[in-house]
Amino acid sequence: PAQVFAMARSLRSNRPQGVLVLVLAAFVGASLVRSAAPSFAGLTAARRRSSRGVQQHAIESGGFLGLEALEPAAKAYFAGSPPFFQEMKDFLVDAPLTSHWAHAAGGTFLFVYAAFAIFLGWQIRAGNGSEVYPMSWGETAAQRHPTMMMYVLVLLFFEIPDGVTLLAADDTAPLLHSTHASTAVLSVALMSVVALLSSFMGASKDARTAHAYAGAA
Repeated sequence: PAQVFAMARSLRSNRPQGVLVLVLAAFVGASLVRSAAPSFAGLTAARRRSSRGVQQHAIESGGFLGLEALEPAAKAYFAGSPPFFQEMKDFLVDAPLTSHWAHAAGGTFLFVYAAFAIFLGWQIRAGNGSEVYPMSWGETAAQRHPTMMMYVLVLLFFEIPDGVTLLAADDTAPLLHSTHASTAVLSVALMSVVALLSSFMGASKDARTAHAYAGAA
């Protein structure tokens, strides 16, 4: 820092020389930027190829639920330009980084949130339902667990249309022919079963066991 300040004082005392140095520095900086531009462009292109490669591998792996039978109906729906569809297409163009990672970030948050809700559920099963755990808003495990799982199901119903809409707006891949799509549908089915079991299990030990293991799955 002392050398920088000394150079600044020297340039200020000798303005013609200072101007010349600044001009030379700007020229060198511009030259470096021009020479580095192809490298940055190459890195960006490589990243896009890698992303496309991962996406293509996911497509080729297919799904395990045969959801491709619903593909024509899904494409026909988006062909009619449903609400917010054009806005999503514009979002992909205007904010490629955010649009690329937004769905993944939402899915990660959902996974972490659901994991904590499942932890609370297993604490109830272990006889610790009256305990208050961190990040439970002062509620016991028995009180907080059903509320959190309800939020998980609601968020899941939002995340799935969000992912399908992103694929439809990108228009580079099948909408439902992937393991990811099959897993998402299976998650909704399991969560619906878990919700039904929680409503009707009563004092049944077998129903409570099924609820616990289906919820953890």
